[in-house]
Amino acid sequence: MTEVLPGVGLPGYRKLAAVLTEEIAAGKYGPEDALPTDTELMEKYALGRQTVRRAFQELVADGVVYRVRGKGTFPTERPHTGRMVRSTGSIEQLEQWSGTQMELVSGLQLRRDTEHAAALGLESNTVAQLTVRRWSDDEPFALTDVYLPPDIGQWLVDEDRLPDGRAPGTIIAAVGEYAGPVSSAEETITAISVPEAMAELLHTEAGRPALQVRRTYRNVAGRPVEISSTVHAAERYEHRLSIFRVGQHGS
Repeated sequence: MTEVLPGVGLPGYRKLAAVLTEEIAAGKYGPEDALPTDTELMEKYALGRQTVRRAFQELVADGVVYRVRGKGTFPTERPHTGRMVRSTGSIEQLEQWSGTQMELVSGLQLRRDTEHAAALGLESNTVAQLTVRRWSDDEPFALTDVYLPPDIGQWLVDEDRLPDGRAPGTIIAAVGEYAGPVSSAEETITAISVPEAMAELLHTEAGRPALQVRRTYRNVAGRPVEISSTVHAAERYEHRLSIFRVGQHGS
């Protein structure tokens, strides 16, 4: 049966490259395990040969894989940057973060927060807030403050959807189950220094370079359902965004 690649609006080679990158990060292929051949991927995802080849060209250029003539394509032991690389270009990619785990470091609480309440379009000044830490290769690389409408926060607690210890997944994926599918995200990226209060949790030093990524997620009705503010340790994280010309989203 033909499988469908995630990533609405992305070219086919970008979708395939993202899927293979996530599978490698998740440990599906070891250093000596060849990835599927061009023909196998063409049949699995109903893609053209040029699309598959271009996806592999992207992965080689990024240092994620290397190709051996006559033997196949193999994952490098670690991306060439030495960082967790996250490519984003679709809501599905934001909801799925294979190869990483999240850990609750500050439980959900209701708090008075005029700024985030207004940004979430709430009638009251009360929001639900929690903090999660994200891990890769047994090292923390991101710390996220999550702000939610109180009803969504209560649902997460009632349905036991918050992680206990380290667990795969994302908070926004669970939020979408309750509030309806997430359809858009507004993102702002700022270069900052690691705050002293976060340094120990990120296993780094205060004052080192960091990226702060702030997102507002909306469901199909346009309702803001989550605001996240994430600080990434720059020495262990690389953020990548795909941008395309309007009307040129073919495979």
